[in-house]
Amino acid sequence: MSTHTGHPTATVPGAGWDAAVGAMVNPCDRRGGTLRLVSSADVDSLDPARTYYVWVWLLQRMLNRTLMAYPTDPGPAGLVPVPDLAESPGQASDGARTWTYRLRENLRFDDGSPITSDDVRYAVQRIFAQDVLPGGPTYLVPLLDDPARPYPGPYRSSAPLESVETPDDRTIVFRLRGPFADFDHLMAQPCVSPVPRHADTGARYGEDPRCSGPYRIEEHRPGAYLHLERNPYWDRATDPVRPALPDRVELTIGVGLDDLDAQLIDGVFDINLEGRGLQHAAQQRVTADEVLRTHTDNPRTSFLHFVSLQPHIPPFDNVHVRRAVHYAADRLLLQEARGGPVTGGDLTPALFPPRLPAHQGLDRYPAGPDLRGDLDRAREELAAAGLPDGFDAVIGTQRGKFRLVADAVVESVARVGIRLTVKELDVASYFSLGAGSPETIRKHNLGMIVTDWGADFPTEYGFLAPLVDGRQIKRNGGNWNIAELDAPEINELIDRSLHTTDPDERTRLWRVVERLVMEHAVILPLVHDKTLSFRNPWVTNVYVQPAFGLYDIQAMGLDPTADRPERSARSDRPDRPDRPDREITS
Repeated sequence: MSTHTGHPTATVPGAGWDAAVGAMVNPCDRRGGTLRLVSSADVDSLDPARTYYVWVWLLQRMLNRTLMAYPTDPGPAGLVPVPDLAESPGQASDGARTWTYRLRENLRFDDGSPITSDDVRYAVQRIFAQDVLPGGPTYLVPLLDDPARPYPGPYRSSAPLESVETPDDRTIVFRLRGPFADFDHLMAQPCVSPVPRHADTGARYGEDPRCSGPYRIEEHRPGAYLHLERNPYWDRATDPVRPALPDRVELTIGVGLDDLDAQLIDGVFDINLEGRGLQHAAQQRVTADEVLRTHTDNPRTSFLHFVSLQPHIPPFDNVHVRRAVHYAADRLLLQEARGGPVTGGDLTPALFPPRLPAHQGLDRYPAGPDLRGDLDRAREELAAAGLPDGFDAVIGTQRGKFRLVADAVVESVARVGIRLTVKELDVASYFSLGAGSPETIRKHNLGMIVTDWGADFPTEYGFLAPLVDGRQIKRNGGNWNIAELDAPEINELIDRSLHTTDPDERTRLWRVVERLVMEHAVILPLVHDKTLSFRNPWVTNVYVQPAFGLYDIQAMGLDPTADRPERSARSDRPDRPDRPDREITS
């Protein structure tokens, strides 16, 4: 583990291809300057209870602290949460059913008020108010709730959540309904960032949240920009994770994807906060330039890029139809749509990424020796579904790489008579109100959805449960179980995995879960994602945080001796974001 006063042993001065993967580039402790970030989409929410975008979770590391946090470390240690607000990891007892944390001394919010254990408990209570605060992860609800007397959240009940105790201002005790060995990982999620009861404005809290991290919100104009300034009450002596080097952080929002890449490479911006990776045009420019290539990284992000098949949208309610799509998929064409084997990702017929113990050589729907699909098997499945001549359907996507994948799916399945129309949804709200909204899927009759997913935390449960656990379906948006799979046998196996402390048995159970999910054929896995990310040479402490698979912006600083261009007028507070106001159908 590294701290704000030092660096991991794996450091790399200067630049080099893939140098920020497993190591830190340009290590430096120098403070000062303004870090200039850019994104095409807006933050989903600045309320820590409501955010679910992985890049916003990285932004939250600058704004808020949690009991535990992933360390500033580019190596395997970066996957293991360490104490943040807490003095030590959770003390587990009662067979991992009870977890106790002790807060550090002298912790304060950005308004100067003290941070207490009650502020953490109140943050947890807010997660239960899904009618008011939808969108964020809800792992803690089934772990802490009493099914006989469901807790409605702090807005509909003045009574505290009984399963969380605060015997004093610095101690918090969680009493779970069952064992949960990954609990320290949950205590590193933004949704448990402390919230002072007196400052909570319910659904509007994200407009003016209190911050416990080294920065606070100076100004946010949705769709245009977000500016951060230093939190005067943050004490670096109490924070073992964050170096907090820049004096200011400015995020420009709503820049079109190709324009974003061009401005990033030209030095108008320092880092692309979203971590989407360069689009195809910029990839060609960068890889052909010997100097620019040394400023790029090609990390395996452990994101799964996939197509969700919707069993509640006919004719995909027939499993043979879904299996026909699997067999008809041209895997090489789909990989090429993502950018090819270098920048597009590693082909996968399975779900779990290689770094997880449950990863197995599963290939339920072989694509033939040339990986172009098994069209005969696809036609057999269509015949079994009573649709030998194929059918018409709609596939949902967004512009950019997602659209290219959708087009490749269209070309793949057209070979067996499946005729797809592409429906483009808004980029900014794609995962919250587009693909993440069961209502939107039904409104547009989207039988297939192009999407991707990165684990909420680096374990099998963190990776797969949100995609396939029927108890985690969210009707109000931010839904990641897009297919709305609710299979009792899968739910039961997930519960059994949480109740065992034997890692080998847990691995075995998750492999069974994966096989069952693939039998349902609701997820067509494409690639375990790789991106081609660009870092400007004047940015210091650049590394890919292994728990998130993206650049860890909270670690970054600026080298004042480097030749850094002045900000261009075209990046200053755009009045109109470069994104469509309405959905586009093609």
